[in-house]
Amino acid sequence: MQTREAYVKNLIRGRYRRHADDGKWGGRARALRAGYAADRLDSLPEAIVETWAGCGNVVAKAPLAEASIVVDLGAGSGLDSLLLAASPSRPRVIAVDLTPEMLSLCGTAPDGLLRVAADFEHLPLADAVADLVIANAALNLALDPAGAFAEAWRVLRPGGHLHICELVRDGDLPPELLTDPLAWSTSLGGVLAEEELIAIIAAAGFDSITVAGHRPFKPVIAVDIEARKPVEISSQPSQGLPQ
Repeated sequence: MQTREAYVKNLIRGRYRRHADDGKWGGRARALRAGYAADRLDSLPEAIVETWAGCGNVVAKAPLAEASIVVDLGAGSGLDSLLLAASPSRPRVIAVDLTPEMLSLCGTAPDGLLRVAADFEHLPLADAVADLVIANAALNLALDPAGAFAEAWRVLRPGGHLHICELVRDGDLPPELLTDPLAWSTSLGGVLAEEELIAIIAAAGFDSITVAGHRPFKPVIAVDIEARKPVEISSQPSQGLPQ
């Protein structure tokens, strides 16, 4: 018998597979509203732009100065990953997504971009491999938010940064959204109250947590969150990336 977790993951995979096949999701209009520059979007394949499903401009303020390796959780078609890989500092970017069809929209991955079809609650990456972990309206899809943030913490090197745009709720959502498995595939079932989300991030081991940029994203709120893995954590850098 299929577990609830497997059932919901299949719903999520199915939804994004359909969007990858359709290629028309209004992503360009949303990305422009989020502050992405039109000329940057024009540099990418239209299918990648149109299937973008973020809730903010996670690229604009990404702390890239000392980031040689970036992990993008729930990367989708890879718009944010591609923009980061093409940024002046040229970090290596690992784009992780549950749906292979979304990742494949960018065709042959350019130099500096590694695509990994995987569940970000169980990352197939070594410990302490990244300097920066980003996510854009993705971690709300986690069935185990604590586990997802623990994985983000695990793959970061000491002193590494978490930089995400995420959805939070102000008050209770309708009960049908909280109990219906279908709600998870539409990014609402896993939306937490801001204080709950911050508590989970702190419990995972992050410090220097800041929340800013509150903006309506009906029926919830979009926010920008930054946090850091403490430097004093004892951890050895990874010796390699998945092949």
